[in-house]
Amino acid sequence: MPWALNSVMASLNAGVDPLVDVEELLWLRQRAEPAPMLLGMTPRWRFYLRHIPGSKQVWRQQLSRADSPLLISAAGFERWARSLGIGADTPVVIWDERYDATRLWWAFHHYGKTDVRVLNGGLQAWRAAGLPLERGLGHTGPPPAAAFKARAAAGLPMADASLVLQAQNDPSLQLWDTRELEEWSGQRRLRGSARAGRIPWAHHLNWRLFRHGTRRNTCFRSDDAIQAEIERHGLDPSKRQLFYCQSGVRTTTVIFALYRLGWPPQHLFNYDGSWREWSRDPLLPIVTTQR
Repeated sequence: MPWALNSVMASLNAGVDPLVDVEELLWLRQRAEPAPMLLGMTPRWRFYLRHIPGSKQVWRQQLSRADSPLLISAAGFERWARSLGIGADTPVVIWDERYDATRLWWAFHHYGKTDVRVLNGGLQAWRAAGLPLERGLGHTGPPPAAAFKARAAAGLPMADASLVLQAQNDPSLQLWDTRELEEWSGQRRLRGSARAGRIPWAHHLNWRLFRHGTRRNTCFRSDDAIQAEIERHGLDPSKRQLFYCQSGVRTTTVIFALYRLGWPPQHLFNYDGSWREWSRDPLLPIVTTQR
């Protein structure tokens, strides 16, 4: 039986589809009790220029450790969530302008909060619907009292370099490089990496295969199209799947898509250190594609 092609399969993991469109978001804001908290996963300056009314701004640095892009600890994430007024029963909808919303969605799930959804198409979809925007810093008043409790490794798991090394000889693990082809081949090295190339036993699975991926349309592709890519590349739902990119962000597009399709959450690992970490350790092997 193919894995997942509809919202029934998605309900196996989330209770509701974690992907929400503009029409449903409008309904939720008007009629749901409690109404969802809107988080704009976008840099502060972009949020200031335009954002969905009623949103609070979030960006990567707020979720990262002081000395690296790695996800903050459970205690740190808990403090951050409570500072926004996010409680255990607060529904959350995240929007973005590129592909960052799924990173925050993954972080919430990693620490045990699952009533979190992503706006399909982000701010572009909101604007395309002709809906109003706000300018400024958004809501800055004191947040309501919140009692969110982060639980370490309670949800979607995180991989480290030792598990990635294990994947070299462990048939129960599949390792996927979700970066662009130029990064995979070693023709392009992003800032923060010490070396160009890839992990030798990784398979290539470009994150863009799961989205329409243009400036005006960052929506996810249809379930049928995503399922076709899964089958074409040979992802096996009975095995643990390890994903890496540059810094554990683009990976979450793929993890989110598989989660929606009913894949076992405990099999979907984000290598948070990703290429940035791997490339900096001279003892870890890399390979490049010869021209």
